[in-house]
Amino acid sequence: MSKKRRREQSGIDVQLVEIYDDLANENEEIRFKAAHAFLTKFSLQSNQSRGQLAGAVRRLIRGLCSGRKAARLGFSIALTELLSQNWGQTPSDGAEQLQVSELVDVLIKQTETTGKVSGQEDRDHQFGRLFGAEAFIKSRVLFQPHASVDTWCRVLDNIYEAAKKKPWLREECGWILYGTSQILKDVPDNTPLVQALIDKLCQNGLAKTPEGIAIWLNVRTDFPKVELPKAIWRDENPLHRKEKSRLGKILKEASTGESVDETNEAVLQKGHWTSKIHFVWDVIFAELTTGEPANDNSAKSKTINFGEFWQEAVDEHLFASSSSEERKYWGFLLFQQLFSRTPEAFLSSLFTSNFKRCLTNQLASKDRYLHLAAEKSIKSIFKRVELEPSSAFAPLKAFLATSLHGTSSFDQLTKTKTVERLINLADDVSACRLVHELCSKLVRLDIQAEEDAAARRQVIADQVVSLLKSRQSTGIAEDSSSNVKTLVIEVLNILVKYSYFSIDPSASDRQKAPIPSFSRKTQDMLKSRLSTCLSHIVDKFSNPALYTYKAVYQIRLNEGNKDLHPNLDLTGPVSESISTAWESLERTKLSLEEKPNNATSLEAFMLLQSLTILQVYNSNADAVPMLDELQSCYKLLIERHDEERQQGSGILIEILLSLVAKPSQLFRRLVQQVFSAFTSDINSNDLQPMIKILETKENLAGQEEMFDEENEDPESTDAASSDDSDVEEVEMKDANGIQASSDAEEEDSRSTDESLASIDSSSDPGKEDEELAAFDAKLAQALKTRPPNADASASTFTSSDDEDMDDAQMEALDSHIAAIFKERKKTLTGSSSKSKKSQQKDAKETIVNFKCRVLELLEIFVKQQHRKAVSLELLMPLLAVTRTTGSQLVSSRACNLVREFGRMCKGKEMPEMDDAASVIKLLKEVHGEAMREASNAHASACSQASLLLVKLLVAMDRENLRRVVKVYASTQEALLMDPKCRVKMSFFTDWMNWCATARLGR
Repeated sequence: MSKKRRREQSGIDVQLVEIYDDLANENEEIRFKAAHAFLTKFSLQSNQSRGQLAGAVRRLIRGLCSGRKAARLGFSIALTELLSQNWGQTPSDGAEQLQVSELVDVLIKQTETTGKVSGQEDRDHQFGRLFGAEAFIKSRVLFQPHASVDTWCRVLDNIYEAAKKKPWLREECGWILYGTSQILKDVPDNTPLVQALIDKLCQNGLAKTPEGIAIWLNVRTDFPKVELPKAIWRDENPLHRKEKSRLGKILKEASTGESVDETNEAVLQKGHWTSKIHFVWDVIFAELTTGEPANDNSAKSKTINFGEFWQEAVDEHLFASSSSEERKYWGFLLFQQLFSRTPEAFLSSLFTSNFKRCLTNQLASKDRYLHLAAEKSIKSIFKRVELEPSSAFAPLKAFLATSLHGTSSFDQLTKTKTVERLINLADDVSACRLVHELCSKLVRLDIQAEEDAAARRQVIADQVVSLLKSRQSTGIAEDSSSNVKTLVIEVLNILVKYSYFSIDPSASDRQKAPIPSFSRKTQDMLKSRLSTCLSHIVDKFSNPALYTYKAVYQIRLNEGNKDLHPNLDLTGPVSESISTAWESLERTKLSLEEKPNNATSLEAFMLLQSLTILQVYNSNADAVPMLDELQSCYKLLIERHDEERQQGSGILIEILLSLVAKPSQLFRRLVQQVFSAFTSDINSNDLQPMIKILETKENLAGQEEMFDEENEDPESTDAASSDDSDVEEVEMKDANGIQASSDAEEEDSRSTDESLASIDSSSDPGKEDEELAAFDAKLAQALKTRPPNADASASTFTSSDDEDMDDAQMEALDSHIAAIFKERKKTLTGSSSKSKKSQQKDAKETIVNFKCRVLELLEIFVKQQHRKAVSLELLMPLLAVTRTTGSQLVSSRACNLVREFGRMCKGKEMPEMDDAASVIKLLKEVHGEAMREASNAHASACSQASLLLVKLLVAMDRENLRRVVKVYASTQEALLMDPKCRVKMSFFTDWMNWCATARLGR
């Protein structure tokens, strides 16, 4: 049986078929290789005939009409290069017989649709014609001398017809023609070609479209010889000031109703919405952002400036409250693109009112339709500011201005940290500019209502403080032109001026008078913000004394200003103390300028003196006597010899403890700064006040003992504090239980009386008077001594009714009076109980806070002076407070301090001790503390303290280990034999681990 032989088709170029197939491949590299093979086959050297060239052109154009894979991309590249290769310069011999006009005919014929075709087929042919026209333009065959203008006009007609017929192709058609105007710049004798381009644009009614505007602007700029049609745009300029309204409507794809003729009205409608922005925006922005931004809007310049265009076209059309979400989305895309590349001088124009309102609303909730677009806008701001910190000024100014129009900041409204992050990213120059603007807004507002003004000024003050807190200085004495210095000094001067002084309304410079005037509430708020700023300066700046001096000295300068009236009138002894303090402060500053060896101590005293003077102006009653104490302390510590310095250090510790007891972050950081400067002068006696604070009970009795308060109710205080007593006190109460029971009635009566006395001393006087008046009224009404509505202070009344009462009436009156007194007693007892609980809670919080502050100071002392023998005196108090405190925070800090002490004492950093016996004694005390019932943290701290002392003894003499072993053996014996011994097993585990390490390292 014979097989049927396949018939071979003659005249088919298999290689060319493969090339055409590869031109449609989705792989870009394969397409390029196929295009290269195709161009090689039809190169000038291949001497292709007219029919072969025509067939190749037809095949490529048919490929452009195919939607298969990447056919349009591959075939358009091949067609462009084929036309450029054979007709772009000097036509080949075969090409001489095939004119450019004939090629255009092929394009039109191959992309026509005849009969009834599907929508997809029609779209494919439209795209094929457009891609083919683009290939002809890019190959430049239409602009060669051998090509006529009529041929160029035929191509234009086809492109414009497609733009009108298919609205969804209009932008692509416009983009091709805009690119053509760019190509024509390099074509010699291009005027007729460009003239045809612009004339056809107007004839087809597309001049007043986004595409038409882009082409028009490019022709107007690059081809001055071309005559632009009249009566289309005013002065033939779409960016004319008087055209901005029409321009804005066109750019948001709305008909202006001013088309060339009635039949072309529909041409102006694009017909659909796309998620990408039109290329005309880039053309316009490139036109408007060349050069410097306009400083005014006068008629001297007929062209609209960048700010006016953004306001009209974007803010009032895309971000208007009536705009659709799609328009607003375009607006966000425009903002993201422009902020990333627009020159810094134009950035402020982007933050217009409608844009900021829309951005704030969209950021406020994740449920908003454009929330992600708003977030991307914020990210675009951060991205540029991170690269160019100076660009932070524009968004910060805008967002802070948003805060100025209400009582909430931008971050509060949007629930973000945008402003906070931008402040941290901004450079010093931008921060200074912002502070200057905010301070001017702080003084002069556009509202008169006192409450609204106070709320807005608080928002502004918070922003100013945030700006200052974002800065950190490494020194200002050497660099007088520091931007940070300028910023900080300006902020401090403003806060000082309006916190402590009032401006005379009839001042010589009324432009600086605040509108409205600062209320007392606002001035107190500014004082608080000043304290926050100074706290940051003390904590973060390397030389805070100079800044605090300048702030306080500004008060003195303002006192000499006739237009300023101080809010606090200092007279008598207070005035004398202030004058002496000023003189002392000036002497300290002069001494510091000489840069002596004790510069650190002088800076600390200067800081302390400055802030103490400030507290006098804050009406702090304790600050005035403290000035005198500082004067004595200064003489002893700075001006005297070593023996007298020891006396001065004790005074200084008392001053610092009185300051650190106050609930102020500023005082906390101030005390730490000063304390660290004088740790070398602190001796054993100076540590005792701090140790005493650690030993204080965390209750009302402890608070009264610490602050020398008078205890008006000792019995009730002891009763309330019984839960905090130690074991010995509990046993004592058990022993006295019989006596307590026998006196129960007397104690109950006395407790009631004391409760009444306590509530009398602690309750609100106004409320108490009202309750007492009501009680008197009920009692008087019951006794009928005066009418119920009569004046309580009346001194005359009649008692004749009492004389006429019989026994039954008297008994009824007695029961009524008893009910009144019972109600009164119940009210007072309840109030007293509630007041006592509140007092106990407040007292505990006060003591715990005070202990934490003291532990912070002791940590500074240990870090700086752990080599001193006196530092070992802190071990037992630290262990004791770890066991006795009821606060987890205090216990943790004390344990950490013991651990840090042991960590630092290594090698040559051991405390300097000569007497081993005293160390052994301390070691035994530590072991005794470890035997007491306490937490695991306490046991760990005891173990750390014990090992610290062991290492110290070994460093003194290794033979001391024999004595150490005996101490540990004694403690282990107590664990086995004494039931009261509560030492943890981890105590011995740590010891054995240390022994193993010490033996290996021998």
